[in-house]
Amino acid sequence: MSARLLTACLGLSALLLCACGETPRDPAAGPSGPTSAPTRDESPERYADELVIDLVDGTSLEDFLAKHPSLRARALHWNSAHSAEEGIALVGARAGEAEALLSEVRSDPLVEAAERNALLRIPLEPAATGPLSERWLPDDDSAPPRDAFPNDPHYDKQWNMRMVHAEEAWELATGAGVIVAVIDTGVAYEDHKGVYAPDLRGTEFVPGYDFVNDDAVPADDHGHGTHCAGTIAQSTHNGRGVVGLAPGCRIMPLKVLSAEGWGTVSDIADAIRFAADEGAHVLSMSLGGGGYSPVMKSAVDYALRKGCVVVAAAGNANRNRVEYPAAYPGVLAVTSVGPSGERAFYSSYGREAFLAAPGGDMREGPAGGVLQNTVMPRSETNPTVYAYFQGTSMATPHVAAAAALLRSAGVTNPKAIRTILAESAAGSGWNQETGHGILDAQAALQRASLAPSVLGLAAALLLVIPFGLRTTAATLARAPLCAGALFGAGALGVLAPLLGSAGLGGAAALTHAPATWGGLWLGAEWGTNALGASALIPLVLGVLCLPRRFSRGLGIGLCLGWAAHLLSGALLPYADVAGIPGVGLLDRVWLVANAALLVLVAAYLARLGRTKFAPQEVAA
Repeated sequence: MSARLLTACLGLSALLLCACGETPRDPAAGPSGPTSAPTRDESPERYADELVIDLVDGTSLEDFLAKHPSLRARALHWNSAHSAEEGIALVGARAGEAEALLSEVRSDPLVEAAERNALLRIPLEPAATGPLSERWLPDDDSAPPRDAFPNDPHYDKQWNMRMVHAEEAWELATGAGVIVAVIDTGVAYEDHKGVYAPDLRGTEFVPGYDFVNDDAVPADDHGHGTHCAGTIAQSTHNGRGVVGLAPGCRIMPLKVLSAEGWGTVSDIADAIRFAADEGAHVLSMSLGGGGYSPVMKSAVDYALRKGCVVVAAAGNANRNRVEYPAAYPGVLAVTSVGPSGERAFYSSYGREAFLAAPGGDMREGPAGGVLQNTVMPRSETNPTVYAYFQGTSMATPHVAAAAALLRSAGVTNPKAIRTILAESAAGSGWNQETGHGILDAQAALQRASLAPSVLGLAAALLLVIPFGLRTTAATLARAPLCAGALFGAGALGVLAPLLGSAGLGGAAALTHAPATWGGLWLGAEWGTNALGASALIPLVLGVLCLPRRFSRGLGIGLCLGWAAHLLSGALLPYADVAGIPGVGLLDRVWLVANAALLVLVAAYLARLGRTKFAPQEVAA
């Protein structure tokens, strides 16, 4: 065996061991290896020699130290540059000192929660079987593009995408405009500090953060995070490699796990809050293993209050217990199935299980795993490959991607996303092994798009009929009125699946209500800001259309249709209008009020058409 081939094999072995939960020893770390990284045989509950203290937001370290001067010698400090905003601080404390210090600080009203800083990990999974050479494909593979959509040459190997009906889902949404935070080992998205995974070069990224090294470049020095990010948004239909389930979304890379696959509660909680603060809509966490953490639960609750969908892996211990953070209330806990659709042999399960998704089962060979582009940091000859992995880590990003698809289709209320995913899952009811069933992205999007379209159609007809009875053909063209109303209401959305199947995906997107087009022409979809969910845009368009008979009917119809769409959003709790506090009552009040305003505007425009413009048109 040549030296180059030996180096490649050793590097790949290290990567696969990491992906399976093994902790390879870093020769540079000395005889005892990396500090505080437990081995596979140790208890999953391990701690760093420090406490994590969640201070009341706005508390300065000096104010806190003034009450606890003994902590000054212990080098009390913020967890990261971002932590000063969220109050997550660290202070050194060995095991024998921890309880006394915890008793002291927990009694302080400036402290929301305090605990020993536990370590979490990539979920452990059994090592894959089969020859090493069969578990990966080189990223410079010369396979020609497929003569079909998508043209990615290894798409046929992605049984997981066919299981969730990805191709059919793309007929309705691609995740455009949605930000998904991948809280993991980082992502290979740049060349400055790491290696760029070539099949991510067409994927859009937003700024993230490296909480392990405290800098702004969350490069992947492991491979796990890049693989998960690929499942969500691998560059798709680009003539190379494989596809992602929500290829139009944007990835926010957040590194909280080291090269050995371990991270602290403080870093993970910090990253969750960072993602919520910086505009992430969906959080994907393929990690776990620790016990209940008040600090992390507080961070999860914070993200949920800010309207984020939080998705996490159930664990790979094959036991009736979902691991944290997946077990926290409100988190979508994901179990894993293999190609057969049965729960994977390693997947944990339990009463918190929400949904199952394809995570792989490689007992009979690598083809049963999930294939994505990733990095091999320890290999000099093959730094990036297409690798087969298995685990609830691989299942989790499928659900995160499906949540992104729903949001881009106009479902911005996190509770509605949860409900739709549950009700559209393939299964015969809830059980502890697969939750509500196996993810079906196509069925979820069909459910999300059909109901608003039908309601919008009904509401548009109810609003248009009185106008048609009260006006004459000379003052208001009825055909443009109806066309504008149906278009504005998004009632044509019922045709989207047919157009998508005919290869007219762009036309299919235009059948949805204009209020949801934000990602195309306003930079924001319905729910990202209140503009699309207000009366302003149709009001302006209605006034511009007023002078001519044909356009007048179209503009008034658009106002009525837009009002019908807002009313359907109030009847179906799909929308969370950002800028409106909370999720629920106030959103509906906003939608109904703007819908009523549009009906009044339409009546006023129709009156102007009869009194101001109609006589001129008759005289002409």
